[in-house]
Amino acid sequence: EILGALMSMIIVWMVTGVLIYLACMRLLHPDYDIDATVMLITSACAVLTNILLSLILHQTGHGHSHGAQTRERTSAPLEPALSNASLQAAFVHAIGDLFQSISVLISALIIFFKPQYKIADPICTFVFSIFVLATTITILRDILTMLMEGR
Repeated sequence: EILGALMSMIIVWMVTGVLIYLACMRLLHPDYDIDATVMLITSACAVLTNILLSLILHQTGHGHSHGAQTRERTSAPLEPALSNASLQAAFVHAIGDLFQSISVLISALIIFFKPQYKIADPICTFVFSIFVLATTITILRDILTMLMEGR
């Protein structure tokens, strides 16, 4: 469970690192073309998919049952939502993807209406990448604490 959560966080950080690298390349070499229509359609689909995935993952970890077994478990304490480290890491991964998809959608909207502002793409990538990295630090800290048998 913990190793799966760690892998999920490593993947989030690797993808974010690649996006930051590509954004830097776009700033250094501004002779690139962007198909804003394709970017807009793709990012809108990604935002919707990530919202759905985040809702599903959040509902999966809500910590109680909806059935006949509920009466049998009334004496057992309920687990907090997203107590499973792998589920929590997957949820954070989906949220990170959602924010990066929103970044692309914002960039696509700007570029669609004002093609001369294609610099919005790398700028939005930087802003949302910093946000994603900042939100995953606490989970990564918790995972490393568990791996080092701190709890």
